[in-house]
Amino acid sequence: MSKLRFGIIGVGGRGICNAKAVNARAVGDRPDIELIGVCDIRQERLDLCDQESIAGRRFLDYRDLLEEGLDAVCINTDNDQHCEQTLAAAERGLHVYCEKPIALNVADARRMVEATKDVATVVNLSMRAMPEYQFMRQVIQEQRFGKLLCVGALHPKPGGLLSQGMGHRATNDPAVWGPILMHDGVHISEWLRYMGGEVRTVVARTKTTGPDPMNEEFIHAITSHDDEVLGALSYLCMPFMPMKQYAICEQASLWPVRDEGGVRLHVARVGADDEELPVPALPLGGDAYYVDEFVRAIREGQRPYANMEDGMEGQRIVEAIRRSGQAGELVRMEEV
Repeated sequence: MSKLRFGIIGVGGRGICNAKAVNARAVGDRPDIELIGVCDIRQERLDLCDQESIAGRRFLDYRDLLEEGLDAVCINTDNDQHCEQTLAAAERGLHVYCEKPIALNVADARRMVEATKDVATVVNLSMRAMPEYQFMRQVIQEQRFGKLLCVGALHPKPGGLLSQGMGHRATNDPAVWGPILMHDGVHISEWLRYMGGEVRTVVARTKTTGPDPMNEEFIHAITSHDDEVLGALSYLCMPFMPMKQYAICEQASLWPVRDEGGVRLHVARVGADDEELPVPALPLGGDAYYVDEFVRAIREGQRPYANMEDGMEGQRIVEAIRRSGQAGELVRMEEV
């Protein structure tokens, strides 16, 4: 079997993690892949790759890397670069792994989906890759506790208030990263779809302490899904609050628990003792899992934990939340 020739575009933050994962897999238990080169516009990040013994050549321009006869690329650059780089890779027939959000608007996301329809794609909506949520979704789909009625999430966002000058980088530079709900909140917004089924309508209210009302810090949203499932999202600048996701079925309420005792699914029922179901471990975790999913999507045509279409749907949900919050009206997903 010929080796898959990988390139990494962007090796800061998530990029260096993916470079390490591809490199480790290439020299470890995935000898069918090869890291050909890495690219970043900052020389110091390429120097860090040298320090980390990352294989391959070094490039300051991603277009030069794309000319190296690659089969696949991992795109980990600033959010405003994802669309251009994905389109350039797809034009050359390369398989694409892209960090979220895939673009800064739905129109560009649609262009990316269309351009990559003939190649394998992975989008790192990493909540889908967590074993507790994969197991929770399996339990729901099996209707182990009856029909699903509601899914919800309480999601404190990182950073302080915009008015205090302490916001997350997305709130401080939305032209590059998108607003905070796009950059960080696309995970949890799409999680509602992953757990509850396709989103049909959104009603939301949003607030901010900053001067731009389109840079939302506080979001409350209600979503409707197929089969009359209800969804609820509270996305708030309250970092002292615990993150919590839950599902309510006809016979029980479910939520994941992760602590020193491991990972479990808590089941609460009226008139019965609570129980905790052990969550099956995945064969791989973290970045190794993401890389392996990408390789299997390429080699075997397997559907990965999230692909470009999922990335676009996450952006559509975010856009619907933002539109509803601005207009104070219900938004139907077919309008987005």
